[in-house]
Amino acid sequence: LAAIDPARDDFYDALRAQFNGRLALKVLDATGSPAAMNNAVNLMRHGGTVVYVGLHKGDLVIPDSEFHKKETTLMGSRNATRADFDRVRDLMASGQLRAAMMLNAHFAFSTLAESFEPQVINNRELIKGVIHFNR
Repeated sequence: LAAIDPARDDFYDALRAQFNGRLALKVLDATGSPAAMNNAVNLMRHGGTVVYVGLHKGDLVIPDSEFHKKETTLMGSRNATRADFDRVRDLMASGQLRAAMMLNAHFAFSTLAESFEPQVINNRELIKGVIHFNR
């Protein structure tokens, strides 16, 4: 499937073209963006599923009429299972996996507002970052 810019004027037509004229059966939202999460039900077809993987610390406003009309299934995911956590624990205990392998950025809280978009949101190289509150 092609990536489609949701800001395009013809976004819904382009989306439908990816699914033979229909909307998606499953919508996975990993953005954590309230606007994207609130709109997810509008991107799926009747009987579809919305899965929220991204986290938003606040309330979401899902369009109730669309939610019910489409007989939506709504799921939340932490994107990991107990077996995943057990495996990571075992790999870390054996030394095959170290936190330093993933941690590749440090941010000062005092300057994070100015650097958040370029250094976090738009940084494809970021794996795991730490915010320091007293730097």
